[in-house]
Amino acid sequence: MATGTKERILDAAERLFGERGFASTSLRDITAGAGVNVASVNYHFGSKEALLEAVLERRFRPINRERLAMLDAVNARAGEDPPPIEEVVRAFLLPPFERQRAWSADAQVSFLRLVGRIHAETNEAFRAMLVEQFDEVRQRFQAALQHALPDHPDVNWRMLFMIGSMSFTMSWGPMLIGREDAGHVPENVLESLVRYTAAGMTAASSHAAAPARVVAGAGARR
Repeated sequence: MATGTKERILDAAERLFGERGFASTSLRDITAGAGVNVASVNYHFGSKEALLEAVLERRFRPINRERLAMLDAVNARAGEDPPPIEEVVRAFLLPPFERQRAWSADAQVSFLRLVGRIHAETNEAFRAMLVEQFDEVRQRFQAALQHALPDHPDVNWRMLFMIGSMSFTMSWGPMLIGREDAGHVPENVLESLVRYTAAGMTAASSHAAAPARVVAGAGARR
């Protein structure tokens, strides 16, 4: 019963944070959506900030773990050679789509709204949690891209473009096929996304100044 209560709270918080944002969502809103009392939220999470962190971690930690496992395999196959850029891009792009296929349609819609909210959210606590969730992924993929693209000084920008393509495909791709859930983006479309992004990664550089920091998977910067 306790596990069910915790999941209901996380589901309600994810939906409401995505719809209204962090600051505009109260604990009472969440408890009403989950059908629990405030004491249950305090027992399982302690605060609204800790609840937000748990919401982000529940969705993004498995995705990022899969990304890093795929990247480890890419680097192992490459040895001392630069990793193939298409394989690095595939390791970054595919896990969010693949993970979503195991979620319910409602969970996928809530996740997409949360991703959209991430792009618009200005709350500093929210941004700090994102940095914590994605910092290792950012560093590892940035290093892999720099190894694969030694002649391109603007790897941070290219990584930002990759995140933008992924996020837009997740948000708008399902609508093109008459669905709301990104778990049904066809495999051939995902492969096209990988090839399109890899081609952009290897395009000639304009030597633009790189952004100071990129938060992988969210498009946020600090």
